[in-house]
Amino acid sequence: AYLGSLGEEEVLLRVQAVGLNFRDVLNVLGEYPGDPGPPGADAAGVATKSDASTQHMFGLADAPLASVSHSVELFLGPKPASMSFEEACTLPVTWSTTHVAMERGCERSGDSSVIHAAAGGVGFKAVEYAQWLGASVVGTAGRPHKHAQLRTMTIGQMCSSRDASAFAVGTARLFDGHRLHCVLNSLSIDFISTSFALLEDSGTLLEIGKRGVWSQE
Repeated sequence: AYLGSLGEEEVLLRVQAVGLNFRDVLNVLGEYPGDPGPPGADAAGVATKSDASTQHMFGLADAPLASVSHSVELFLGPKPASMSFEEACTLPVTWSTTHVAMERGCERSGDSSVIHAAAGGVGFKAVEYAQWLGASVVGTAGRPHKHAQLRTMTIGQMCSSRDASAFAVGTARLFDGHRLHCVLNSLSIDFISTSFALLEDSGTLLEIGKRGVWSQE
């Protein structure tokens, strides 16, 4: 009866793993602006389609913390055989967020960019994306072990994500006083104004934070 209720493009996902991120933290704390829906949208599992065929898939699902979830096939992709369910469920929101941000920021080879909270989920993906494009990247992070993590990704240029003044001085020194093309921001308070101040006239601040967000005006 449950399968019979599926539309042509809908699937049932027997959940094997769920990815949780900062959005989910804000969700359960009641800090997320607007209605974020149920937590844990990133999921991977065995999808059953309306024709009863099955496939290992990953992507976005509705209420995936249940053992069986519901999704639209458009929001799922086939899971590579070389990737575990646990690995696959970490990708949907982080990679799609990174791709949309970099596309809107018109990031190109040779651009000078700052990626805030670079040791976080989206930050890690954004560093990889920027390096793939050939952009010059400064990553910010807090604790020493996070800086050590970034060094494993061959990021030679890092600054503080805890002290906005230290970040401004460090970034200006690393780029030899040149202005930035792009900042991917997830921080708040002084980091927003400081990041804006470091941008060139045609530069772009890509805002994915949820606290202290500036209006367009």
